[in-house]
Amino acid sequence: MGPTAASHSEREQTARAAVDSLGKHAGDHVALMVTCPRSHHVAVVLATETGLVFRSVPAAHSHGRRDFVDTGHHGTNGRAWYDLLDPGDGPAVDDDLPAGCECGRRTLSRRLLREHVAAGERHIVIE
Repeated sequence: MGPTAASHSEREQTARAAVDSLGKHAGDHVALMVTCPRSHHVAVVLATETGLVFRSVPAAHSHGRRDFVDTGHHGTNGRAWYDLLDPGDGPAVDDDLPAGCECGRRTLSRRLLREHVAAGERHIVIE
């Protein structure tokens, strides 16, 4: 049985707590890394005791010549989006997950990410 949290804020709270419980070694629990064709980090799926957790920073932006935002290279200027990858047995959960990289905002499919993890893939490149 999957999580039954009804709202995104409840799922997000559960997902953040699950990732926090991994401590400093969260990178050891990466189930799937998602990048763009330019090798920018788009999202990550982490295997936790609670289940698979999706994490991305949808508001990521480029660090180009005309970039005047006061954020260091490889920094984040947006709030990270956490969600449980399993939609659970509760009310319908949207399949779309917000993501982003320096190329711009993206939308990823919860169902497709779960399929990639189930197939044993560790890294995917999305258009």
